[in-house]
Amino acid sequence: MKWHIWIATFLAGISVCVATQEPHMEHLARLTDGTTIGLIAIRPYGGGDPRRTREKPGPWWEPNGVPLTVCPDKRNSSCSWNDSYLMVVAIENADDVSCRAVGPWDNDLMVEPIKEKGQGFENRDIRRFTLRFGDQKSADIRLCVATGQWKTLEHWSINKWSTPYDHFFVSSEQVIMRCPEQKDSDVVAEVTQVITESATRLIAFDQDGNLYQSAVTQGGQSAGLVRFIHRFKGLDRSSIDHLEFQVRPYDYWVTFHNVSLDNGNKTYVEIDVKKPGSLLGEVLPTFDSIDIDKEQERLKGEALCICFFDMQQRPSRNCIQQLSTRAQELKGQGVLVVAVQASKVDEAALNEWLEKNNIPFSVGMIQSDERKTRFAWGVRSLPWLILTDRNHVVTAEGFAVSEIGEKLE
Repeated sequence: MKWHIWIATFLAGISVCVATQEPHMEHLARLTDGTTIGLIAIRPYGGGDPRRTREKPGPWWEPNGVPLTVCPDKRNSSCSWNDSYLMVVAIENADDVSCRAVGPWDNDLMVEPIKEKGQGFENRDIRRFTLRFGDQKSADIRLCVATGQWKTLEHWSINKWSTPYDHFFVSSEQVIMRCPEQKDSDVVAEVTQVITESATRLIAFDQDGNLYQSAVTQGGQSAGLVRFIHRFKGLDRSSIDHLEFQVRPYDYWVTFHNVSLDNGNKTYVEIDVKKPGSLLGEVLPTFDSIDIDKEQERLKGEALCICFFDMQQRPSRNCIQQLSTRAQELKGQGVLVVAVQASKVDEAALNEWLEKNNIPFSVGMIQSDERKTRFAWGVRSLPWLILTDRNHVVTAEGFAVSEIGEKLE
């Protein structure tokens, strides 16, 4: 009998050990297209965090605070912000997924593939990102996920005379590419672009029509701008026919609620998956979260062209300036133009910019949760145009200023 007890105890110990060896996969978001995204591991990432040392990266734990004895990412990297955390997600049942991580203080524009995977993770699509948090034991973490079709915004052809020192490829879409160069066996291209609400990528085609995707690193970021360094491995520049800069909107917002920020701090994690819906054929949401109260009476019974924009982004500023040149024309067609600043900015700075550029129509600003408001209005990227009839039923959305005439027909 004692032997039975000892064996049962031994097996239970093995079970406990195994349970801490690999992340549990119940922290999974299941998307409607079949893709699954699991938040599987967290560790401290700040260089001065007392939980880590120069020799050891610190403890890993699951989103619910359960300790892990395996590390999905073998690199002992860190950053200068002591309140930073490294997080790992696993993606399954999908070949082409783009993600952006959003926290309370910052975003990580690159949820990047892990280069040095830990034991047991070699054949899995696992990616990492970092976010900062304050003095708190748990937090909500949001991933913006894109799985849809790519749209080509720019088509760039190169020739043998172009060099990185005298040739830049420009675009009307607020993106610029430095001429690609050969570095050993790889081709490297630098792209500087505005930060938008869409996923982006740079791809290359050789003269036989074969497609090449790049390994991407972020090469710097400032107010509204980001530089990406694209490396096409094993490609000869002379074989490139052209490159394409492509975008696609984020299709899902996946939120992991109550994620533990400390090893052993047990929490109950809840997962929320939302997909921005279309407002076509629907009545507009209320303006309760938008500071445009003084105008609401005047808007009743009028067909509207509403532009969600961000003054800090060039494409948005260009869109507002283009609308300002057509506002009078649209008014003559019975359509009032209204703009909504989609993120909190200094009101004085916004008013100064509007006055300087002689913007003739009403401009409001989102006052409460920006992302919830944009979600309720179906805003998938910025700028975002919505057209309604006199009953404020949406007749068109997500189009360019140049398409307004077509949408009014």
